[in-house]
Amino acid sequence: MSKKHFSSTELTEMKLTILPKTKQAIEHIAKRDNWPYEQITARARGGKRKVFPFNGLPQAIQEAIRQKQVGDLLQDAQVKPLPAVQNDLFGKMDENSLTDRQRQVAAARKGVLKAIEDVMEQANVTKEVAMQTVLTQAKLAGYEHLSKMFELALDKRGATTQLPTVRTIKRWFAARDEQKLVPAIPVANFELPKWAPVFLKYYQQPQKPSVVAAYELFLNEWQQIAPLEKLPTFNQAKYLLKKLGNVSREKGRMGSREIKNIKPYKVRDFLHMNPTDIYTADGHTFDAEVLHPDAGRPFRPEITTIADVATRKIVGWSVDLAESGLAVLSAISHACESNGIAAIFYVDNGGGYKNAMMTDDATGLMGRLGMTMHHSIAYNSQARGVIERLHQTVWVKAAQSLQTYMGAKMHRQAAQSVHKASRQLVKKGVNLKGVPALANIQSLSPNMLMDWAEFTAFCEWHVEQYNNRPHRSLPKILDVENTKRHMTPNEFWALKVEEGAKIVRIQEDEKHLLFMPQVMRVVQRGQVFLRNNRYFSMALEEYHGDSVRVAYDIHDAEHVWVYDDIGRLICKAQWNANSTSYVAVSFLEQSKDKRIDMQVKRLEVKKQNVLAAKSFHVIEHQSTVNLGGMPIDMASLAERGEQARLRMLQKSQKEAVIEAEIVPPIVEEVTLEAVWSVPSEPAERFALYERLKDKTDLPQAAQKWVASYPRSHEFKALVKRQQSS
Repeated sequence: MSKKHFSSTELTEMKLTILPKTKQAIEHIAKRDNWPYEQITARARGGKRKVFPFNGLPQAIQEAIRQKQVGDLLQDAQVKPLPAVQNDLFGKMDENSLTDRQRQVAAARKGVLKAIEDVMEQANVTKEVAMQTVLTQAKLAGYEHLSKMFELALDKRGATTQLPTVRTIKRWFAARDEQKLVPAIPVANFELPKWAPVFLKYYQQPQKPSVVAAYELFLNEWQQIAPLEKLPTFNQAKYLLKKLGNVSREKGRMGSREIKNIKPYKVRDFLHMNPTDIYTADGHTFDAEVLHPDAGRPFRPEITTIADVATRKIVGWSVDLAESGLAVLSAISHACESNGIAAIFYVDNGGGYKNAMMTDDATGLMGRLGMTMHHSIAYNSQARGVIERLHQTVWVKAAQSLQTYMGAKMHRQAAQSVHKASRQLVKKGVNLKGVPALANIQSLSPNMLMDWAEFTAFCEWHVEQYNNRPHRSLPKILDVENTKRHMTPNEFWALKVEEGAKIVRIQEDEKHLLFMPQVMRVVQRGQVFLRNNRYFSMALEEYHGDSVRVAYDIHDAEHVWVYDDIGRLICKAQWNANSTSYVAVSFLEQSKDKRIDMQVKRLEVKKQNVLAAKSFHVIEHQSTVNLGGMPIDMASLAERGEQARLRMLQKSQKEAVIEAEIVPPIVEEVTLEAVWSVPSEPAERFALYERLKDKTDLPQAAQKWVASYPRSHEFKALVKRQQSS
């Protein structure tokens, strides 16, 4: 009991049932019964006021005051949260390993013990009395909070009543002193039974069998392995799967690539980067059909997209008939001309990126631009999440606005109707350009299929929309309407440039020649050969037998540009009239012809396979055939046919000899691998080194090779062989 004196006003405010309700009535009883009192200084006004000592009050009033103070104390505990469990409450136990039930019980017990100690201090009673008081109050109406606290503090493992006994509370005091107040609870046994590997062998299969199917197969084998042991039940098999982690359970049922989707991953920070630090690219087969620019038939084009990692901006893109190095070349040229040259080009291992046109030391585009190509790990598309997600955001969304969309979300019946209608029109020879969309299928596009020009404009519009739309991975700003939103890729690019980001631009006079593909060729009497076309210039006279770089325009086959070993322009060679064709055929046209030839070849193979399954009536061999009453000797007819074939063969051989005398033999092309840096033959590499070793104006790649080649075993062996000869 901390308070030792009470005034008549304080006794009135306590509203004890044993005393009157007014101040005057209490003072009348005190005067009548001669209560002892004291005069103390009032703090507020500085005067004197009369107070009654607690020990001088009648015993009945003292007991009523104690009960009132205990009730007020418990009432305060009702509105306050349970006391927080301190670290010392758990002793040496790992707090992170506790369950919610353990934390709840320990906190409730701590609260009960704290409430008992408060009663001991406030009411000046012993621990035994305080425990009895708290237990008594918990049974009264209005103290449900105390009953709830006891309910939470009880250990539910045994048969218990609503309230604990005094002996139980004493055990809680002792447990707190020993730092063992946390109750022990049953812990699940995570040890796998010995039959678990056999069952998992049947369950963890890529066919994803059900638990029932795996259990049935498991029983047959387990009976043979342990015939005398009790068979595990089906419920035990299901419980075994619950013991396993969500990732471990799916091993075998999911492949190494698929299971990555449920494993932890790292988020790469990019906000500190500058524009053009890293470009990432990937190809995507459009999920809707458009009109082929040449054939006029429905097909799915290939879109190559290049995005800047730092700003998420689409910096370059191209559309082509199929995935190829030319599609990538077009996208890179668009990105570098429009937005600048990147330091790193982060791509996958596809053939469009991993080819000599891109990475060759002498003629590759990466070397000419000064970009470093970095390939992601095979079958790890998660590492290129920026470009993979962009496909869904831009191109899949764009395809969904067309009636010819054929993605996973397209209604199957609608997709079949559109496909069937377009193929029927093709069979009838109808020009599909401008054909309206089917009226019975809703579509955001007025036409069934876009032509090539419309599709290119369609792609450009969606790229522009993406670059000017807020991106959730970019920082937030307040716009002109004072609304907080994410920045757009164009806004973040502009902000980085304003902060001082340096972007390497391409000069206007470099654009045309910089992005042309280059190959290595050997000069033969002032001529170089490229794809069955012959190019000639008198400036190549002194380069006879040397390997040179030949740059060509994929759209124009009239001329090529020839460079020497170190990249200096020699001349612009013109298409020769003695070429194998009367009309120069560009590389792009030849690529189209090659693709068409392969398609025809595949169709021919398919036709032969279909015809092979057709049944034919076999006509047995006959020596003579009667046609309209005229008997024909089959043996004589075959002999005359063979004589005619021999005469035609002799005639064709004579014509070939005459043509060979008129037309000089064409020098075969040197393969693409015969480049200055890595020639295919040791003798060629040695000869290239002899030509370049004394030159001082070599580019960096050539200097590096010239410096490292003399240290190779090949060079030392060739020098020794030359000295011995």
